[in-house]
Amino acid sequence: MNPQKYLTPHILIVLIVILSIVAPFSTDMYLPGLPIIVEYFGTTDAILNMTLYGFMMFMAVGILILGPISDKYGRKPILLVSLIAYTIISTLCAFSPDIRVFILLRIIQGIAAGGMLVISTALIKDCFEASIRDRILTLTVVMGVVGPLLSPIVGAYLIEAISWQSTLIAPAFLTAASVIVSLFFTESLPENEKFTGSVLGVILHQITLCRNKAFTLFLLSTSMLKLPFMAFLAVSSYIFIAGYGISGSLYSIFLAIDIVVGTAGMLVIQQIGYRIGGRRTGPIFIALGFLSGILMLTFGHAGAYICLLCFIPCGISAIGVRPYTISNLLKQYDGDTGSVSSLFNFTVMFIGCTGMIIGTLPWPDYITGLGTCSICASIASAVLWIILVKSGMKLRGMD
Repeated sequence: MNPQKYLTPHILIVLIVILSIVAPFSTDMYLPGLPIIVEYFGTTDAILNMTLYGFMMFMAVGILILGPISDKYGRKPILLVSLIAYTIISTLCAFSPDIRVFILLRIIQGIAAGGMLVISTALIKDCFEASIRDRILTLTVVMGVVGPLLSPIVGAYLIEAISWQSTLIAPAFLTAASVIVSLFFTESLPENEKFTGSVLGVILHQITLCRNKAFTLFLLSTSMLKLPFMAFLAVSSYIFIAGYGISGSLYSIFLAIDIVVGTAGMLVIQQIGYRIGGRRTGPIFIALGFLSGILMLTFGHAGAYICLLCFIPCGISAIGVRPYTISNLLKQYDGDTGSVSSLFNFTVMFIGCTGMIIGTLPWPDYITGLGTCSICASIASAVLWIILVKSGMKLRGMD
């Protein structure tokens, strides 16, 4: 454990939670306003969605680069630069004169959000001992649910009371406050653990980590389950608001229900996992994703409430698999925390971005697309999992 001189463990946990929920705030808060923004810029659904998956794609790039760089220069410089950049760019997004500038600013905003996300994961290993790390991971995930839970509700209120632009300015206040807190943060990476090679060398070092086939197969298998969930975020407002005609406020409640049930399901599966072992827990998440796909294709067109119920198993799978994955990945290497965090978050973001693109393809309808995405992602995850298990490869910390 690397104790902080000025920040108590409780304040540090709050900072980590804020860093991890900025990305959901950046996407979920303005989801209720997507149909309005389409009209505002005089554009199309497909072009506007570039602000979603463009953000996610370049957040993945930021993660891939800034995580390893934090292994060389430390967590605090990357943390401060990312927070300051996000605060400025998020504010500028609200004043975009056209859709092209909006997309460009969202891309830059995504890079900054990637830096915050990767540092949040690295700090968990830097600052907390292994004996309590799993509990901190779970705690931050549960507390982090407050962000995705409240952001669409707050976003719908802000859109109705002020404008859609306010949903972009609001997160900037949160990161601005975090800048002040971070000034009192003492560097958590000891000098003797910093990477001594070049910047390019520390980035390319991730290739070495990926040569661990068990590590890579496990990472890819579990990350695939994020694909249909991100596809859902990209098209859900069009399904429920534009398609079923529900209000923005009710839509935000729908998202909240999915996240609350998903978090509850995560906690239940964790308890089951403690009894049956980590290697037997993975297939539970895969099965839930496959079940959701079948339900979506079979019953998803029966109405807004039925459609929501059909997607809930996928929500449980996508939310629950995150702490399960990163907890086991961090056990595989004693060092290289920034690089491991970077690889995990990059893979999740890249696959999630792919899900957003696939979700907005010209399907017969978005519900059919979501169901197909969920089934295909689950099958791909299952194939990778079977290869991992049948090969006899070992993962540290899993039976």
